[in-house]
Amino acid sequence: MSTVYQQLSEQIPNFNVRPQQQQMASFIDESLQRPAGKRMAVVEAPTGVGKTLAYLSGAIDTALKQKKLLVISTATVNLQQQLIFKDLPQFSRAMPESVKFVQIKGRRRYLCPSRLDQLVNSPQQGDLSLDIDDKYQQAIWQAQGQSLWDDWQQQLWNGDRDSCDQPINPGLWSEISTDSEGCVGKSCRYYQPCPYYQLRRELTNAQVAVVNHDVLLSDADLGGGLVLPNPEETILVLDEAHNLPRKALDHAAKVLDFLQLYQTIETADKALKKLPSALAFRQQDFGYMFKDLRRDLPACYSVLQQTETLLQSADIVGAMSAGEVSEPRIFPNGELFAALTVPMVALVQQANTIYKHYTLLGKWLREGIEKVQIPNRLGEALLPQVGTVQNIFGYLIDFLNLFLTEDTEDKPPNVRWLALQKNEKQMQVLIHAGPMTAASFLAKSLWQRAYGVVITSATLRGLGRFQRFRIDCGLQAFDASHFLAVPSPFAYQKQAKLHIPEMRYLPNQAPLAWQKELAEKLADIIDPDEATLVLFTSREVMQFVYQRLPRQLTGITLMQGDGLSPKQMIEKHGRRIEAGKGSVLFGMDRFAEGVDLPGSLCTHVVITRLPFPVFTRPIEQARQEWIIAKGGQPFTALSLPAVSVKLIQACGRLLRKETDSGHITILDRRLLTKGYGRKLLENLPDYQLVTE
Repeated sequence: MSTVYQQLSEQIPNFNVRPQQQQMASFIDESLQRPAGKRMAVVEAPTGVGKTLAYLSGAIDTALKQKKLLVISTATVNLQQQLIFKDLPQFSRAMPESVKFVQIKGRRRYLCPSRLDQLVNSPQQGDLSLDIDDKYQQAIWQAQGQSLWDDWQQQLWNGDRDSCDQPINPGLWSEISTDSEGCVGKSCRYYQPCPYYQLRRELTNAQVAVVNHDVLLSDADLGGGLVLPNPEETILVLDEAHNLPRKALDHAAKVLDFLQLYQTIETADKALKKLPSALAFRQQDFGYMFKDLRRDLPACYSVLQQTETLLQSADIVGAMSAGEVSEPRIFPNGELFAALTVPMVALVQQANTIYKHYTLLGKWLREGIEKVQIPNRLGEALLPQVGTVQNIFGYLIDFLNLFLTEDTEDKPPNVRWLALQKNEKQMQVLIHAGPMTAASFLAKSLWQRAYGVVITSATLRGLGRFQRFRIDCGLQAFDASHFLAVPSPFAYQKQAKLHIPEMRYLPNQAPLAWQKELAEKLADIIDPDEATLVLFTSREVMQFVYQRLPRQLTGITLMQGDGLSPKQMIEKHGRRIEAGKGSVLFGMDRFAEGVDLPGSLCTHVVITRLPFPVFTRPIEQARQEWIIAKGGQPFTALSLPAVSVKLIQACGRLLRKETDSGHITILDRRLLTKGYGRKLLENLPDYQLVTE
């Protein structure tokens, strides 16, 4: 590690090795030398530590020696870009031998040339099931498809959706991308130039891969090894991991989407009509399969219609349509659950049969293409349809297992709820089911399988403890020796003041009076010549306050949701500051974390009120009930740790470098008047405190 730091100091102007950075790197290196199943390092590293270099230098030696791929997973595009274009090139140059790295996205982010070829050069003609609108849409897609095809053929576009100059309709992209089940691999005519397989070839020679949390979690949800290597062949680094439990919950939960299933059954039926001739070489094997499918596909369609009709007649759905409730829960001891269980049980058997048969049909199609028993064009046209059926019905089986699994007292129960989704032509009811916590999913899919794991963020502790994060992420198997909170390199007392001014009203006791006072106070404390970031927890309050500001301030204020994207707001704000003018940013959660405004771009952060989470999601409500049932207090167990993390993140927008300085103002006196407020204050960085 010392050699790497020496090389970096020679390459990067003003580079200084920080003790905290070395401490983090050494901790990671030592953690990865532990026995199998114990190679876990959880590190909270505040802004300024330089955690990217710390985890790279701490993990790279083990990755190279053990021949494991170092997979770095991040939450934001900004950090991925910084890794690919800045940090990894610098780090590679500092290594004795250069490190090869690659960015990996989900397979659906890449063009499937075979499917685009089919759309452009072999369009389906005369489909009587298409109405006039669908035919018009198809013509538009084909025209844009031709443009994309020309660009790709002329190497003006590399097939990565994110690098395409022209916007692509999501429906069109779905038609010209694919997943593993819809791909014939080496037998495809476009295997060599395929954007995805070019990436896979790069991956085989790489030592480091950069992904986002969604790609990592999706791969884990499907058993691993589809987009990335199997977890056993990787050392995982999860950066920006403070929101990992919530992201993992989103992946672990499933939804029954009636419209999607109807369309999938139609796709299955269309494929079924072509499969006997395509698979004629195996006709002795599939007679019983086609008999099963001709029975179960319409039966499944019928059961889904019965289920949807049952829902439409339920009182709770009427209340949803009237806007009286938004996402009502389905309780195991309720009438709706009992009524839904009957069709759900029938669906299990049908879904398993359909999934099993289409999985085997897909396997036979691949074999037929490989052995030249099926023409490539026919196989490449059929396989995506068969793969789609396999995927959707596999997903349906996962949903049914979550919905029907009986709750037990010793484990957190699964949560079931309804939601409305507005499509282009109609409103439909969705049924959701998911685990209350993603702890088991993360532990089984990643922690127990990966060769080694590093989890890091600037804020992992709530009220100074890792306890909440540890429980939510399923890290109970790892004791305190696996956790490290690195001290900050900032001299907070010298660099920043924390001001809590006098306020007559509290936001939770007199909301309207507090909002009016808030507008008055902001007019007093904002310097129109300064770079100010004002953070709100409510769009309504933000707009209320903005409308009551003096014209001197509204003229220099950029408000989130007022025409410009957050990125455009920050760019415009930066241009104003560089021109020597003042500028004010009004923002919410998006600006409270992940936004980097170093130096003169932000010298004053105003936090309008304590960012308490609002637990409105069904899973969050269920967790509160579970904690109460076990004798705990949701406020202490959930709310306080969460607000502690959010408050530290928000305050952290001020100091981004050791040369930064400025002041923070918090306009919520509960920090001083409430017992929990003093706890929150104690766990903030050691700013110079100024109170009135």
